[in-house]
Amino acid sequence: MGLFSKSLERLRQESGFATPYAFYHRNGGRHVFPFTFSYYLKLERGAHLPRPQWLPILINLLRIHPEDEQCRRLITDYLRDHFGPDNIFQSLLAPLLRPCGEKSFAQQAVKRLINRNSYHLTPEQFKVVVRDAPTYWAFECLTNDHRSQGPDDLASATGLARRDLEAGLQKLAAHKLVRPVSHGKFKSALSGKFPLFPHDFPNSEDAKTKLARYVDEMRVRRGSALREASVVLRSDGDSIHRAVSALNDAMEASVAFSVHEKSDDSGFFLLKISTSKVVDF
Repeated sequence: MGLFSKSLERLRQESGFATPYAFYHRNGGRHVFPFTFSYYLKLERGAHLPRPQWLPILINLLRIHPEDEQCRRLITDYLRDHFGPDNIFQSLLAPLLRPCGEKSFAQQAVKRLINRNSYHLTPEQFKVVVRDAPTYWAFECLTNDHRSQGPDDLASATGLARRDLEAGLQKLAAHKLVRPVSHGKFKSALSGKFPLFPHDFPNSEDAKTKLARYVDEMRVRRGSALREASVVLRSDGDSIHRAVSALNDAMEASVAFSVHEKSDDSGFFLLKISTSKVVDF
């Protein structure tokens, strides 16, 4: 025993959580994890192995795609620890565990860049951010800019009511996501970082639905289509999952092109992946 605990610790750090405490509590604590923090510490110390039904929860909270090589390695280490002597593992399971394609060096470098500069919002912080559209857009505007801005600045940029944006700024300040500066303006505590929203917590789907609605409403009201592309292809389940994983990698890499300074043609751009099965054939 010990391979799984080392992999878990390494992946937790690579996901941007410097300590076990941060990983457990910033992801929602006991409301999300099916075990206590003291039990989680035993997992990282190699004193226990999690139950099989808990592995998907850990993988999700570590921000690992199930198709990733990292996921395969974590599960492999779990099974090695579970089965004990390596000769048993090699004879029973090794032939069944087919390696996935490794990510390119560039993809791995981008992921490390994002994770080292990430800030994981807690479920409570996320619920505050998506409480209403003015609060969400106040958060996005300040997080993606090094300047301090006030309600008037945000109203000019978003077209939302000044009083609603001012109320949103106060909500964000109460949860330490922005801080007041001079002349009634605010500055983000996360400027220059990559804010990451929590994956799963009670009623998380409702919060994510609201966020998607805010973005879509703003796109209709103030935005314009830049480019659209689609393709129809015949494939199978395994192949299309690999294709979606490659698209997700490209989507994640696009974050490296974000800017935090105003320019003539800067703005918020929505990049979106949508995959649908049209018909069985």
